[in-house]
Amino acid sequence: MDTPNVPGTHYNPVPSNPTDIPFPPSSSGPHASGPHAFGAQPSTLTWPSEDWWRCWRSAPVSGRYEGNQAGNGPVGSALDLRLDVDPRQGVESPVLNKVSGDLYSTRWVKTGGVNQLVKTYVESWIVDTPVVTMTRADAHITGTVRFWKGTHPASTVEITVSWSHGAITGAVVTFTAGGVAGQPYACAYRSGCFRDMNLELDYCTSVDVEPKAPVYSTHLHNNRPADLANRTITIESAYRDAGVAVTIDPVHTVIDDSAAGFASWNVGELHDAMETSFGKFNSGWPAWNLWGVQAGLFDTAGVGGIMFDAAAGFGGAGRGPDRQGFAVFRNHSWFTNLVSNPTTQDQAWAMRHFLYTWVHEAGHAFNFLHAWDKARPDSLSWMNYDWKYDQRNGTDTFWGNFRFRFDDDELLHMRHGDRASVIMGGDPWASGGHLESPAGAMTVSGPGSDIELTLSAKSHFDYMEPVSIEFRLRNTSDVPVVVDGRLDPRFGNTTVYVQKPDGTVVLHESVVCFYGLPEPVTLEPAAGVTSDGSDRYSQLVQLAFGVQGFAFDEPGQYLVRAIYSTEGIVQASNTLPLRVGFPITREEDRFAPEFFTREVGLTLAFEGSMSPHLSKGLDALTEAAERFGGEPLGVKAATAVAQSVGDDFYRRKEDKMVKHHSADPERALALTDAGLASYQKGSGAANNLAYRKLVELRTELHVKADNTAAAKSEVETLAKDLGSRGVNPTVLAQVKDLIPSTPAARSRRSAPRKPAK
Repeated sequence: MDTPNVPGTHYNPVPSNPTDIPFPPSSSGPHASGPHAFGAQPSTLTWPSEDWWRCWRSAPVSGRYEGNQAGNGPVGSALDLRLDVDPRQGVESPVLNKVSGDLYSTRWVKTGGVNQLVKTYVESWIVDTPVVTMTRADAHITGTVRFWKGTHPASTVEITVSWSHGAITGAVVTFTAGGVAGQPYACAYRSGCFRDMNLELDYCTSVDVEPKAPVYSTHLHNNRPADLANRTITIESAYRDAGVAVTIDPVHTVIDDSAAGFASWNVGELHDAMETSFGKFNSGWPAWNLWGVQAGLFDTAGVGGIMFDAAAGFGGAGRGPDRQGFAVFRNHSWFTNLVSNPTTQDQAWAMRHFLYTWVHEAGHAFNFLHAWDKARPDSLSWMNYDWKYDQRNGTDTFWGNFRFRFDDDELLHMRHGDRASVIMGGDPWASGGHLESPAGAMTVSGPGSDIELTLSAKSHFDYMEPVSIEFRLRNTSDVPVVVDGRLDPRFGNTTVYVQKPDGTVVLHESVVCFYGLPEPVTLEPAAGVTSDGSDRYSQLVQLAFGVQGFAFDEPGQYLVRAIYSTEGIVQASNTLPLRVGFPITREEDRFAPEFFTREVGLTLAFEGSMSPHLSKGLDALTEAAERFGGEPLGVKAATAVAQSVGDDFYRRKEDKMVKHHSADPERALALTDAGLASYQKGSGAANNLAYRKLVELRTELHVKADNTAAAKSEVETLAKDLGSRGVNPTVLAQVKDLIPSTPAARSRRSAPRKPAK
């Protein structure tokens, strides 16, 4: 972002007096050899006047100020002011030339016989193009005020920042609304950063090892910008550069994860652990507080970090807040060579990626989407993926150009965005300034490509039935193409837009974000109608619930479109029409309020959870399975319950992970019997993937129940049924691979815990 004519850190005189005011007299220091050095002054230079010390300024104007409106003391109105008009000291960060602030109401409240001053947030505002004028002992800033929400009369602001003897003495802020000036605010200088955040970091016993937090010197790895300054970067300094003062609690909680059988985490367990672990900051939400946990492994082996965007437990899941927690998985292959003091390039790479993962996942909590989800795939930002950037721009180009910072649009949001869309526990993830879908997202075709992305599904879904769509990639070229097979939006390769019955287009964003390794799939060249299917790859993706709630909760016609962006490919899908039916019976209509809840949605999104915080959701799904039997809603509800009860679930109790629920495969199998029968009797390609996915689940359940013969039988029946429906040989071969070779072959808990390096 260009910042012409931005004032410097030190005093700049008015235009009519262009002679610089010198630094304090000194025979040493950074200015000792310059024209202002003591004892080296030209004979024609007149020594400064007696008010020289008062006008000298050693600190920048930029930073955070806070104070109250004049007239009623601390009671009335308060202001949190952010000035971003000159370079801050000790950071690598651009000046955005913006002014913003938050307004609060203040009042005395008597609690327990003691008067307490209560500060309540009202609204946020920004000045997009402030005019900055420097005088001898103050800075004068004016501009037009834009409020983020609500209707306001035309408003301007006038700010005067003064200093004396090197230090900022404060700012006086006066708003004029509708031509009438209000009482001024007297604000004291608080910080060189624009916001403050508390970060609580907890560690699992298996990975409670050094280094506990990243410390990276920018010249450790040879792949870097040639002119990059050599400095040390930590989580705190990365965010200080961005304008956020992060305070990490020096005391961390250790979570004992040594329970027998507990080899990896799922999303539900992470969410539940956050609910019960986020103990230091429980005074209410929203708040500038964030919880991070370093764990061993995630169930999906390629995932190295995750931000789980789900409601917290203060009052129960489903009643907010969002964007509180993230996890980094220390036993990921990225960190195999991680040591506290890197001496080799592999060790430097590991430490750099350790820093990158922590900063990236914490960034999601500020409401940051990935760079490509904001139509900025070439952004050199913490929020991009290095490998995605390299696929577009060449091998090693990301780190060869990355300067360890957020991009300017992200800095603008973080520093000056509407408080509710930035603060943890505020607006839902993806609801801030980056949600807008690109023009024509539902109608404009993507650029030409050798890859075809096709969405398909049955044309009609019953009311309340969770919507699942087949995403299929197909190679249309004459040569093999390697793609990333992770098509679910939570992995970041696909962006999904949904046009609702009222015509509104929304971005469907997953409630979790997985950061991990690509899963390469080779698509063979197209071979015409005789293809064996090796030119295509499909996944069934559930889109029932996202950060904005249930995407398909109203009867009517929907349009769905997706963009696939990875491996140097950007390809738009077809526009898929589908219809959600009206409730047929009063029973359905009356049950809908119990179903369309956050607890149900999260249980579906987590693919099952036995967390007590989501128990109402599991109860509602169980009721749906019983009420609606073999109907599509009942089948999918029963599957979600089976995913929950059919697996072990671990919870944190007194800083130790303990088994809260033991897998009950027999019950899970019984729950899915009706669904299996329904898929076996049905026909048509629309149900093939759902049938296969259910058999995959039941195969795992049979293995857990020590009945590999039943697992083999169901897989063989699946292969026979799909073969009779014309499924291609490649898929049939994949289906036969589902037959377990060992009792634990399909168990998600079968991965051994690796020792921390």
